Amino acid sequence: MKFDLKTVNDVFFRAAGTGTERVMQARDAAGKWQPIAGHQLYARVRALAAKLLEWGIGKGDRVAILSENRWEWAVADFAVLALGAVDVPLYPTLTARQIAGMLADSGARVVFVSTAQQYEKVAALRDETRIEHIVMMDLVPGLAQAVSFSEVMPPAAAEKTVSERDAEFDRRAYDVRPDDLATIIYTSGTTGESKGVMLTHGNLASNLNLSTAAFHWDKRDSCISFLPLSHITARHVDYDLLCHGATIGY
Repeated sequence: MKFDLKTVNDVFFRAAGTGTERVMQARDAAGKWQPIAGHQLYARVRALAAKLLEWGIGKGDRVAILSENRWEWAVADFAVLALGAVDVPLYPTLTARQIAGMLADSGARVVFVSTAQQYEKVAALRDETRIEHIVMMDLVPGLAQAVSFSEVMPPAAAEKTVSERDAEFDRRAYDVRPDDLATIIYTSGTTGESKGVMLTHGNLASNLNLSTAAFHWDKRDSCISFLPLSHITARHVDYDLLCHGATIGY
């Protein structure tokens, strides 16, 4: 199957609009796989985008993601891109000093962190950055300077209602153009100081349009997302799987 994607937001709308009950799967606290349906993905992305908008995040603003692969990573990614903002994925193995440098260089105003360990890295050198809000994916009490990811998500009982299409949210996402900046990915730094590589929606969409047909994935397939999403290859594969209706396991 070939696609005519213009932006990464087209990937999101394909995945959220399939009607399937298992777009993604995630391990719960008991280690059991829990499905995330298309309508749940839409509801969570829409809710998170609304919170970012409340914080004044809009087109061109930078939002960092410092986390291992997990469903919250994908929701944060889609929410940022739906607003026309730019996400900055950072490797969770980086030191606090490296992270502070990238946050400052990118001008990120919000950062999503996965764990208390990642939070401490950001908090240690926050004054050297432009970070206004830290969003914590894990439920860790006592971190007064962090907003809990779960607080932003709609209650499970309300997900069906929130998943109803919102014209304003959809319009904002569809207004994003192929030449709009989507992401800044920092190089490994093995040959010098890490540099931010700027990729547009069109860059990412064209790769998906041209490189995915030969894999023949469909809704019967499942794949574990294990390559780091901080790297573009992993995101490319995950976007591709979502376009084909396959299930991604985090």
